Amino acid sequence: MLDAEKYRGDLVRLGLHKVAHQDETLMNHMFRACTILQDMQAEDHVCLAALFHGVYGTEGLHNDNVESIPEDKRVEVRAIVGSPVEQMIFTFSVMSYQSLGKSFRNMMRPKGKPEMKDRRTGADIPLERDEFFDILRMKLGDVLAHMPQQVGNTQLNLPAEYSGFWKVAAEYLGPDAINTWNKYTDRQMWIDPEEN
Repeated sequence: MLDAEKYRGDLVRLGLHKVAHQDETLMNHMFRACTILQDMQAEDHVCLAALFHGVYGTEGLHNDNVESIPEDKRVEVRAIVGSPVEQMIFTFSVMSYQSLGKSFRNMMRPKGKPEMKDRRTGADIPLERDEFFDILRMKLGDVLAHMPQQVGNTQLNLPAEYSGFWKVAAEYLGPDAINTWNKYTDRQMWIDPEEN
């Protein structure tokens, strides 16, 4: 299992402990996303990508400079996590959420292929099926990490906003994703494991 604490110093050096992210720091959010993916039994490379998923910004938040992610920053992140994981983080950062949804619908069809798009340029992001499902799993962990942790905070209201799509994604990703979904949604959007 990935030792996320081993990367705390790297995240601090990258300045993520200073970046606000809703009601907490971005670093705390990324640690929670990693923990959720570990609970989901995701592979270590997916958990590591989740731990760094906001380093370049995303479509949802902190996207002011995503148009021009400096190559030297990518080199720095690559030196910490390795090339395949850095590419996954980069894809997560620049993908359009609309293309993620469309790709998931495509992948539910026999012989369906992802049609991920770079939201900055509209260019295709070529992904194999397993790479797409790693990104989808990572985004599910990110969404669950946005769940309100206490009454009165300003985090995403998942039930009101996106529950239908992400509930279907959790079901599609299988028993480990379902168990994590049920745990982190506090059983409010229960998926019956016996029916899947």
